[in-house]
Amino acid sequence: MMWWAGFAPENVTWTGGVEPTWYTTFEGEAQRGFCPNCGSRLAAIDSDVPELGIVVTALDDTSGADLVPVNQSFRDDAVHWLPQVPDTQKSPVA
Repeated sequence: MMWWAGFAPENVTWTGGVEPTWYTTFEGEAQRGFCPNCGSRLAAIDSDVPELGIVVTALDDTSGADLVPVNQSFRDDAVHWLPQVPDTQKSPVA
């Protein structure tokens, strides 16, 4: 399970001056960024989404009131013991 937040790419600053290592996951459609030191997944670029997706747990500050889930992907495939995120719409992704 992952929690992503979208940001305008020009508003993102990577701390420590180290950019993620980017890998193409779907040619011409998607890239995923990983920490070059530990390999943790940090970010995503998808051709049909204007924002840079950042894994929320990778953010320096997660206390912002604006970090409220609005979409939930793959609802139909969720494990039965994990409750749905309240007040969210089904993501157009899945």
